[in-house]
Amino acid sequence: MKKIWTSKVADKKFSEQIRLRDGKCVRCGKTHNLTCSHFWGRNRSSTRYNFDNCVTLCWMPCHITAEKEKQGWYKDFMVKRLGAKKYKELEKLAYKTVSRRDAIMELMESLKVLEKDFNN
Repeated sequence: MKKIWTSKVADKKFSEQIRLRDGKCVRCGKTHNLTCSHFWGRNRSSTRYNFDNCVTLCWMPCHITAEKEKQGWYKDFMVKRLGAKKYKELEKLAYKTVSRRDAIMELMESLKVLEKDFNN
């Protein structure tokens, strides 16, 4: 049986993938001090490692203001980015109970598939 990553390891690997995917702050375009921003907070295991739930934001000012604007520009941005239907699906998923262990195992599988696709 394969060893399950800790939350710290999973967070690091997931964040790297989000920042690699986006390459810059999706709000202002900065390319330094980039962070992985979770629309639905990291406390929700069901969406913690969901690629649709996260975007790359620069730490200042975008990520800092995003935390205060979950029902303002950040929500508007996510609805536009995902489309109304997909946003509603993500919202529903955010309220689903999922163990951290299961979320990490799903991430490990997703990253394995990404790596396989990248190498082909």
